[in-house]
Amino acid sequence: MPAAVPRSMTENHPDFEQETEHLKDTVAAMIRQIELWEDRDRNVGADLETSVIMADEAGEHAAMLSPHVHAPYFGSLKVRVGGREQTLYVGKHGFLDVKGPHSVVSWDSEVGSLFYTQELSWTPKRGGKGTIRRRRQLDVEAKTLRRITDLYDDEQGGDTGGREEVLLRRLNEGSTAGMRDVVETLQPEQNGAMRWPAGTPVIIQGAAGSGKTTIGFHRLAWMTNAERGPHRARPEACMVLMPNKVLAAYASRILPELGIERASVTTPEAWATGLLGLEKLEVTDRTLSLLLTDRDNTRRALAWRKAKLLGDARMLDVVRTHLWNRFNAALRSQSVQETVELPGRDLQALTFTEADLFGLLRDVFAADPLDGYRAGFRRALDAEALARLNVPDDQEAGVRRQLSTTFTTLLGRVFASTTPVTEARRLLGSEAALRASGLLSDREVQLLMTDPLSGIPTPRRAHADAIELPVMLAMQAFTGGIGRLDGRTLEPFDHVVLDEAQDYSPLLYSLLGRATREGHITALGDLNQGMHGYKGPNNWEAVQAVLPGAKVLTLSRTYRSTRQITGLGARIASTYNRAADVQGVDRDGAEVQRYVGGNEPELLARAVRDAQAAGHTNIAIVTRRGIDAERLSEQLVNYDTDAQPITTQEHRFRGGLVILPVNLAKGLEFSAAIVASADAQTYDESTEYERRLLYVSASRALHWLALVSPGELHPLIA
Repeated sequence: MPAAVPRSMTENHPDFEQETEHLKDTVAAMIRQIELWEDRDRNVGADLETSVIMADEAGEHAAMLSPHVHAPYFGSLKVRVGGREQTLYVGKHGFLDVKGPHSVVSWDSEVGSLFYTQELSWTPKRGGKGTIRRRRQLDVEAKTLRRITDLYDDEQGGDTGGREEVLLRRLNEGSTAGMRDVVETLQPEQNGAMRWPAGTPVIIQGAAGSGKTTIGFHRLAWMTNAERGPHRARPEACMVLMPNKVLAAYASRILPELGIERASVTTPEAWATGLLGLEKLEVTDRTLSLLLTDRDNTRRALAWRKAKLLGDARMLDVVRTHLWNRFNAALRSQSVQETVELPGRDLQALTFTEADLFGLLRDVFAADPLDGYRAGFRRALDAEALARLNVPDDQEAGVRRQLSTTFTTLLGRVFASTTPVTEARRLLGSEAALRASGLLSDREVQLLMTDPLSGIPTPRRAHADAIELPVMLAMQAFTGGIGRLDGRTLEPFDHVVLDEAQDYSPLLYSLLGRATREGHITALGDLNQGMHGYKGPNNWEAVQAVLPGAKVLTLSRTYRSTRQITGLGARIASTYNRAADVQGVDRDGAEVQRYVGGNEPELLARAVRDAQAAGHTNIAIVTRRGIDAERLSEQLVNYDTDAQPITTQEHRFRGGLVILPVNLAKGLEFSAAIVASADAQTYDESTEYERRLLYVSASRALHWLALVSPGELHPLIA
């Protein structure tokens, strides 16, 4: 049977009037329910306290449902279960119409998943067999039905091709200053990655524009659904790590729409310094500065190798060995001799010899407590003292008080001089300490003792380098603990999402594994886009080695750009790409524009005017370095072009015309993008890292791309 023709109509669709009436009745049912929730006279309990609680809960329900009244749903499913046929409507927020047939199932429910898959049958929880008879996309805006698109209809020949039609329609829309919400257009492979079984660490590998970051956010929202059972995540106990503050602010705008606005969105550096209690510590990335500014490939290679070694997973045991030696040295000649008063008994003598203390420390290291060795050692001292003295439960608090000063003094002698920052630097500055674990070769030890970054200036105030930070965090994890602070209690995060996951070192993955519930990490990245590969893994197997059971899922399709832009990006990536065969959406667009020869600011201004004339307002000029963005933004003013410079993480992207370096453009997308200085002098053709930078620069545009060079264009894009 030939494939059906997609029916994408407004008033001409045969079911338009019926669907319009259903929408009107659904909106009315939602409004009635909200009014009931907001009527405090109805929410009355047995006493005042109960009434207040009930009213607050009802108000919260009303506040959650209200934003969805203007568009209660975006699709429907006609299903047959046990001989009975019904139509289910799918929306961003579930709604139960207790008095009528106008309920809405949430997109992140198991039933909601049926809207996105290619499957035509399933087994409901209550048994039997369910069959999909029709999938339908419903474009609703301001309580009005705008369009109906049938995606699948068994009465019309099956698959209509409507899913691709809806996707292309969405992709042709202009970009905004926020990340795309893809709930309405999740593709089957994206849906499969998003709903991979909870409790499994997931690594989503996807090319630029494959939607991996957005899918990660939707997976986090999916994890908060009650249907996840014991794996359900509380939004306030979740964390999203973004590569920089610009992208964190940009990406966080979608979270409230997914119901996870209470999740923490931050950068690895901000999270680490917060955990260290050093929020004002300035974090620099001098390795990146060297790679972007230094033309000495020998020095760049040395800096790259040292950074990779500092992020090696073996450093976790190097740190552990160092601390074991430090604490054992501090325990030498230490002992405890105290007398304890117990009601109805003679004074009790309590003695811990040096050997006893060594034994307790050994047990603590073996237990590897989440809140660190110091807290674990204190608990071990208390537990051993109570056991030796045979203290009844009702007298334990009194005994702890009597021993508190003695034990606190002992802990001070052993742990007080060990702070994460100073201890990390003590380790990295000592050849003997680096050799102690036996895990590093002579060559590796010598590499760690070199300083290829000596020519890169450091801040005058207290600072740490990005490549040192995981070692400092390891020190913190072992001494003071790692995880999420809930008041004074340290607990694992319910779920953590990592964006640009190719830039997280294996050591940092190990630490995040300690800080998070087992199996609750979602990593989103592309090994072929690694601008910070000196911090990241060589392959995903290195991550799987430290996150046991992690599953690598590959998104094989890219959705961001037109065929013309995707083709040019593929040409660049094929020179180094490990997975060059990436399928783009066949979305036609403008040819890639080239502006060559002459004054660069004038060429850029002309490209901006052409992009604006083509109807684009969200435009980026991408430079190789921050200093280039600053220089060109000033020069562009002379050509009646005002581009907002984004040159540090403190700047915020709010749309419009911006100019920014490639390292801050990574992860952002724009209706139109213009690559400045797109030549071999700026992007060295012989260096893979430079070709990666060029690829990232050229893959930021959705619809319109321009390449600008005062001389000849780069050979890969000429």
